[in-house]
Amino acid sequence: MRHRSFYLLCALLTGALLALAWPAVGGLTPFIFVAWVPLLYAEEAYAHSARGERPRNFMPYVMLALLVWNLATTWWLFYVSEHLGTRLFTLIGPNVGNVLVMSVPWLLFRIVRRSLGGTWARWALMVFWLAFERFHMHWDLSWPWLTLGNVFAGDIAWVQWYEITGHLGGSIWVWVANIAILGVALKGTTGEKKLITGPALVAVAVIALPLLISVIRYVTFTEKGDPIKVVVVQPNIDPYKEKFGAVDPLAQLDAMLAQAEPLVDTSTVLIVLPETALQEPPTLSNDNGRLVFHGLWENDMRNSLSLARIGDFLRGHPGTSLIAGMSSARLYPPDAEYPLSARILEGMDRAFDAYNAALMVNADGSFDMYNKSKLVPGVELMPFENVLGPLGGLALDLGGTTGSLGTQEERSVIWNTDRRVGVAPTICYESIYGDHVAAHVRNGANLIVIMTNDGWWSDTPGYKQHLLYGKLRAVETRRDVARSANTGISCFIDQRGDIYQRTGWWVKATIKGTLHTRTDLTFYVKYGDYIGKGAYAASVLVLLLAGGMGVRRKESRES
Repeated sequence: MRHRSFYLLCALLTGALLALAWPAVGGLTPFIFVAWVPLLYAEEAYAHSARGERPRNFMPYVMLALLVWNLATTWWLFYVSEHLGTRLFTLIGPNVGNVLVMSVPWLLFRIVRRSLGGTWARWALMVFWLAFERFHMHWDLSWPWLTLGNVFAGDIAWVQWYEITGHLGGSIWVWVANIAILGVALKGTTGEKKLITGPALVAVAVIALPLLISVIRYVTFTEKGDPIKVVVVQPNIDPYKEKFGAVDPLAQLDAMLAQAEPLVDTSTVLIVLPETALQEPPTLSNDNGRLVFHGLWENDMRNSLSLARIGDFLRGHPGTSLIAGMSSARLYPPDAEYPLSARILEGMDRAFDAYNAALMVNADGSFDMYNKSKLVPGVELMPFENVLGPLGGLALDLGGTTGSLGTQEERSVIWNTDRRVGVAPTICYESIYGDHVAAHVRNGANLIVIMTNDGWWSDTPGYKQHLLYGKLRAVETRRDVARSANTGISCFIDQRGDIYQRTGWWVKATIKGTLHTRTDLTFYVKYGDYIGKGAYAASVLVLLLAGGMGVRRKESRES
């Protein structure tokens, strides 16, 4: 049996390679094709040791590798609050939790290895991992930031075929390459060089062929769709010291409109403001027994001063629409059933929901709204609220409202007046969910707008990674992207995933560009996350097969 230091070194090496490959951390993307090899090699050696039969015995090394990867790539979570205690919690909690969830595919791999053997079990590990990544996008503790396919966000020319597979296709590529290279390493231990040639050629082909196909697609790609002019505003309002209460919300809005004005002309079709650009507090008054809504109440936006200011601005720019993030609310009727996310309005015994939302206003006075559907766990969503609902007030205060926010189920599209532009309104965290954005496009969106506020994380890799993940959404859907970030980075992204007119970080900026409204659907948009769903089914089959073989093996031993 090898010394414990060998397994520790392999675990640390895997964690370091995964981090070094990650965008905005190391950015050495080719390392991803060998990152899992040290840990897989160590696992193979461990499996043939005296303690290798027990699945859980190797798990501390797996968890060490995963912890190094998580901490080295998402340490910027430490900056999500101004309070040291909260900072430590947001650093340790998500990373430790993510390590535990990421360990499940490896534990299943170790279990089925006893029945399937090392080679087949490693392919089962890939299937389990894909199922985990799909699951991690759809539960209350969703945190798919480190989905393996995201690693190629900085090298978008490598994965143009995401229009077919989505980013889980990149996860498959990573695993197949690592397993192939492991095969070369294992053959190399035999000392017979001729045995290495075949596996080495396979490993080269596994990496080179998808890369070649993608680069050809990238070089020959041509954008489609009608051209439109879009203006993006980056107001650079400090989210900790200015945005939520310190500076009058209407003064903030007036400043953003004034910032956009010089670039708006008769050719401008759309103006984009960032997440929570509109902060007018929703209040109620009583007019002879009739409730009158003031502020950003979705029940009756007509009394909103923010909407009036935008309407006045757009009347001077006919043919132009404006979309902005907003903090809104909706009051439920008396005695109506309401979701667990609702809270009680003091003094009225009425329930209401608060939303992180988007508002599109057209020059003719019409408007439409969208409520964010993918909420940030622990910030906008109290996980497992049906159990922990009473603790909702413990959620972090990032955006002016604590506790769980309301959501909407429909992946709706927001249209301008002449229905020339159908926007997929993507608010902050939603932009890391490929199947979520694809659903908007499947429902008719011909343009993606990302509204975000990345100023919480200071000048760290966090906002840079978030920016790069938007490139993946452009390729998956073949839609242009207009990105407005409160403190940066704002930009435009074309249909092959290239960023242009990128703004600086923590500066006030306004940009204007030509984007295209495209209507045809990619294979990925049409069929959604079929890889993740297929991994669910394949995982069940593998577990049933391994269980059946295990039973037969036990019966044969007893007989």
